[in-house]
Parts: sequence; C-alpha cells; structure tokens
Amino acid sequence: MAASQPRLDGPRIMPASGGAPRQLVVLLHGYGADGNDLISLGQHWRQLLPDAAFVSPHAPEPCAGNPFGGRQWFELTFRDPGERWRGVCHAAPGLNAFLDDELASLGLADSALALVGFSQGAMMALHVGLRRARPVAGIVGFSGLLAGPEHLPGDIASKPPVLLVHGDR
Repeated sequence: MAASQPRLDGPRIMPASGGAPRQLVVLLHGYGADGNDLISLGQHWRQLLPDAAFVSPHAPEPCAGNPFGGRQWFELTFRDPGERWRGVCHAAPGLNAFLDDELASLGLADSALALVGFSQGAMMALHVGLRRARPVAGIVGFSGLLAGPEHLPGDIASKPPVLLVHGDR
C-alpha cells in the first residue's frame, strides 16, 4: 500500500445467522460519500445472505467536493481524460490490502468475496476485481464504468461474473 494512503476501515455487519461468515460482501461508496452511505444495503441483504458479513470502507481521501466528511477514492476534475485511470491505479493497492486483510481475518478465500460499488466505487470494484490473482465470487456495479478499458486485455487476471446496472432500464 502506498505510504501516503491511510489504512482503510469502515462500518461492518456480521452474518444474520449468528455464525462465522462464509461470504464477505464489500460495499464501495461513490465520490463524496463514505462507508456509512452503503452499509445499510447489508441490513437489507443479510436475510438473503444469512452467512455473509458486510463491510463498507471509507475511501482513503477527503473529498473537496463534499468538505463535510465526504470521501473519495481519487480526485475527479474531468479536466484530464487520464485521471480516472491514474486514480484507480493509485487507490488500488490500498483497497487490495484492505480486501486481503478482511479475507484473512475471516478465514475466507477470494471465491467468497463479492465487490459491490456505486459510481466511483464501481470503478474501484471493476478495477480491482478483474485484476486479483484469484477470482472473486462476483462484481456488481451501479452507475459506474471501467476506467481505462484499453488496459484491461493486458491486465486481466480473472474473469468473475459481473453485473453492471446503469440508468433506469
């Protein structure tokens, strides 16, 4: 992890079953939000996934666009076409370290990990999830995109199931 990036942390929900987690769902928030923004999805989904733990880490950087506690995975100015690519590449080591630590602490493999992201968090989920050495269980992205798609053919390490949801249809 880059020395300038803080260790990630955020709110958690343990399995509804009361037992040890058999799956981990990581919820990645969008630009200007924080981990508290998405963790409530875990409350809604835990009856459907009773053996899953949920965690929603706060992105590593304060967000200038929301100075009242908002976070960002990387800066978004839209003035530079390469900023999304540089941003996901810069934030990826910290997110990967977080995922590795969470899986290890729960005694789970990547195959038990689902990445769910909204907007900028979807960019992070796609970037990291498709480049992990061992495939994750799945990636769900809401209102996001693949940053730097031209880089994927040379970088892809696994091909987990992916669901991208965008728009109203």
